[in-house]
Amino acid sequence: MKEIALQVAAAAGPNKLNVLREYIQNEILFILQTGGFGDHMYFVGGTALRFLYGTRRFSEDLDFSAASFWRKRNLGAMAARLEKELMKSGYSVEVPFKEEKAVARAFIRFGEILQEAGLSRRQGQVLAVNIEVDTNPPEGWIEERTIVNPHIPVLLRHYDKYSLFAAKIAAFLTRPYTKGRDVYDLVWFRSKWKDLRPNLVLLSNALAQKSSEHIPLGERNWMNAVAAKAARLDWGDVVGDVLPFLEDPREASLLTPDNFSLLYSK
Repeated sequence: MKEIALQVAAAAGPNKLNVLREYIQNEILFILQTGGFGDHMYFVGGTALRFLYGTRRFSEDLDFSAASFWRKRNLGAMAARLEKELMKSGYSVEVPFKEEKAVARAFIRFGEILQEAGLSRRQGQVLAVNIEVDTNPPEGWIEERTIVNPHIPVLLRHYDKYSLFAAKIAAFLTRPYTKGRDVYDLVWFRSKWKDLRPNLVLLSNALAQKSSEHIPLGERNWMNAVAAKAARLDWGDVVGDVLPFLEDPREASLLTPDNFSLLYSK
């Protein structure tokens, strides 16, 4: 409900924008679940890590990988249900959508709420939460189901932690620009589970899908590939990207080449 979203944001202090967005993300996930769309896709990415494991960074969008029975018609039906249910909850919202070759996107645009929350004085500024569904995901993932309750209880169908780790490594290795949130998540994974290894089947398939030039990765060399990419980063850019999303900005001081090497060296 919009009224509750505004109350939650008002109590959030300096993280007001992130907390407002996260409450709305929770509402969206609940609508997807109760509408049956959660059975058609797996929750992945940084927002999944936040909802499933309580990472100390906020996230912007909702990323999914399509299940085998995803159909193109799902996107339009999903967008229509989201718009209808969010409007019933009091939001001024529009949900345009777009189906591309291997990605289905819904662009959820909330009008007025930034002004109502005291986060913007500019008329017409919207709060955006995008949904992206990979409709041709690489094979090899392992599924889990988890009930979470950050604000609203919701059942999530998602990759297991080894598959989420593999997907994050693949994104980090293939992304053509520096995304500090990738780096933060990689630090988080190995600091939480110091001996964690990725789902290597999924990792290899994901890299092969992106480019035939990627060297196949296995138990002996996956960590070397991550370390080599990290060595080429501009760490100022890393911190600049992730800083607005941290619960505690002081955590940014952990994001250094030396600290990363402590976690990704044999």
